Amino acid sequence: MTSKPASEADLARAGDSDIVPATFGYLGAIVLGPVIPVIVYATRSRRSPFLHYHAATAVNLSLTATLYGLCCLILGGLLALDSITVALVVALPIALVIWASMLRYLIRGVISANRGERAKMPDWICARIVS
Repeated sequence: MTSKPASEADLARAGDSDIVPATFGYLGAIVLGPVIPVIVYATRSRRSPFLHYHAATAVNLSLTATLYGLCCLILGGLLALDSITVALVVALPIALVIWASMLRYLIRGVISANRGERAKMPDWICARIVS
Protein backbone atom coordinates (compact mmCIF):
# COMPACT_ATOMS: atom_id res chain seq x y z
CA MET A 1 0.00 0.00 0.00
CA THR A 2 1.49 3.32 -1.03
CA SER A 3 0.53 6.71 0.29
CA LYS A 4 0.19 9.67 -1.98
CA PRO A 5 0.81 13.27 -0.93
CA ALA A 6 -2.14 15.42 -0.02
CA SER A 7 -3.51 17.43 -2.89
CA GLU A 8 -5.46 20.67 -2.75
CA ALA A 9 -8.67 18.72 -3.37
CA ASP A 10 -7.99 16.48 -0.36
CA LEU A 11 -7.34 19.51 1.81
CA ALA A 12 -10.46 21.20 0.53
CA ARG A 13 -12.66 18.33 1.75
CA ALA A 14 -12.38 19.19 5.42
CA GLY A 15 -15.29 18.22 7.62
CA ASP A 16 -16.36 19.81 10.87
CA SER A 17 -14.69 16.98 12.77
CA ASP A 18 -11.36 18.03 11.22
CA ILE A 19 -11.74 21.79 11.58
CA VAL A 20 -12.16 21.80 15.37
CA PRO A 21 -8.92 19.93 16.24
CA ALA A 22 -6.97 21.93 13.64
CA THR A 23 -8.18 25.18 15.18
CA PHE A 24 -7.56 23.83 18.69
CA GLY A 25 -3.94 23.09 17.76
CA TYR A 26 -3.31 26.69 16.73
CA LEU A 27 -5.13 28.13 19.76
CA GLY A 28 -3.26 25.78 22.08
CA ALA A 29 0.02 27.03 20.64
CA ILE A 30 -0.93 30.57 21.62
CA VAL A 31 -1.57 29.53 25.22
CA LEU A 32 0.84 26.66 25.97
CA GLY A 33 3.44 26.77 23.24
CA PRO A 34 4.15 23.46 21.51
CA VAL A 35 2.36 21.23 24.07
CA ILE A 36 -1.19 21.22 22.65
CA PRO A 37 -0.13 21.15 18.96
CA VAL A 38 2.11 18.14 19.62
CA ILE A 39 -0.79 16.34 21.32
CA VAL A 40 -3.13 17.14 18.41
CA TYR A 41 -0.46 16.04 15.93
CA ALA A 42 0.24 12.77 17.76
CA THR A 43 -3.38 11.79 18.32
CA ARG A 44 -5.32 13.11 15.35
CA SER A 45 -3.02 13.80 12.40
CA ARG A 46 -3.68 10.46 10.69
CA ARG A 47 -7.38 11.14 10.21
CA SER A 48 -7.16 13.37 7.17
CA PRO A 49 -4.61 15.25 5.08
CA PHE A 50 -6.24 18.53 6.15
CA LEU A 51 -5.79 17.81 9.85
CA HIS A 52 -2.27 16.47 9.32
CA TYR A 53 -1.25 19.63 7.47
CA HIS A 54 -2.64 22.03 10.07
CA ALA A 55 -1.39 20.02 13.06
CA ALA A 56 2.12 19.87 11.57
CA THR A 57 2.03 23.60 10.78
CA ALA A 58 0.95 24.47 14.34
CA VAL A 59 3.74 22.28 15.76
CA ASN A 60 6.31 23.80 13.42
CA LEU A 61 5.22 27.36 14.24
CA SER A 62 5.31 26.81 17.98
CA LEU A 63 8.63 24.93 17.93
CA THR A 64 10.26 27.58 15.75
CA ALA A 65 9.04 30.34 18.06
CA THR A 66 10.29 28.37 21.07
CA LEU A 67 13.72 28.04 19.48
CA TYR A 68 13.76 31.77 18.68
CA GLY A 69 12.81 32.50 22.28
CA LEU A 70 15.60 30.26 23.56
CA CYS A 71 18.09 32.11 21.36
CA CYS A 72 16.79 35.41 22.73
CA LEU A 73 17.28 34.13 26.30
CA ILE A 74 20.83 33.11 25.51
CA LEU A 75 21.50 36.51 23.96
CA GLY A 76 20.01 38.28 26.97
CA GLY A 77 22.02 36.13 29.36
CA LEU A 78 25.26 36.87 27.57
CA LEU A 79 24.51 40.58 27.49
CA ALA A 80 23.55 40.49 31.18
CA LEU A 81 27.12 39.46 31.97
CA ASP A 82 28.11 42.96 30.89
CA SER A 83 25.10 45.05 31.90
CA ILE A 84 21.49 44.27 32.83
CA THR A 85 20.36 47.47 31.12
CA VAL A 86 21.97 46.51 27.82
CA ALA A 87 20.48 43.02 28.07
CA LEU A 88 16.98 44.40 28.60
CA VAL A 89 17.28 47.07 25.92
CA VAL A 90 18.40 44.52 23.31
CA ALA A 91 16.62 41.28 24.30
CA LEU A 92 13.16 42.59 25.21
CA PRO A 93 12.37 44.23 21.85
CA ILE A 94 13.62 41.14 20.03
CA ALA A 95 11.46 38.90 22.22
CA LEU A 96 8.40 41.11 21.66
CA VAL A 97 8.87 41.05 17.87
CA ILE A 98 9.20 37.26 17.92
CA TRP A 99 6.09 36.93 20.08
CA ALA A 100 4.04 39.31 17.92
CA SER A 101 5.12 37.54 14.72
CA MET A 102 4.24 34.14 16.12
CA LEU A 103 0.88 35.43 17.32
CA ARG A 104 0.12 36.93 13.91
CA TYR A 105 0.81 33.71 12.03
CA LEU A 106 -0.99 31.54 14.58
CA ILE A 107 -4.09 33.71 14.21
CA ARG A 108 -3.78 33.43 10.41
CA GLY A 109 -3.60 29.66 10.89
CA VAL A 110 -6.76 29.68 13.03
CA ILE A 111 -8.62 31.69 10.40
CA SER A 112 -7.52 29.47 7.52
CA ALA A 113 -8.30 26.27 9.46
CA ASN A 114 -11.81 27.57 10.22
CA ARG A 115 -12.33 28.32 6.55
CA GLY A 116 -11.07 24.88 5.55
CA GLU A 117 -8.17 26.41 3.63
CA ARG A 118 -4.44 25.90 3.61
CA ALA A 119 -2.32 28.42 5.54
CA LYS A 120 0.91 29.39 3.79
CA MET A 121 3.54 30.30 6.35
CA PRO A 122 6.95 31.83 5.55
CA ASP A 123 9.94 29.61 6.20
CA TRP A 124 11.62 32.04 8.59
CA ILE A 125 8.80 31.69 11.16
CA CYS A 126 7.73 28.12 10.37
CA ALA A 127 10.74 25.84 9.92
CA ARG A 128 9.83 22.35 8.71
CA ILE A 129 10.74 20.38 11.84
CA VAL A 130 7.72 18.05 11.70
CA SER A 131 6.23 16.99 8.39
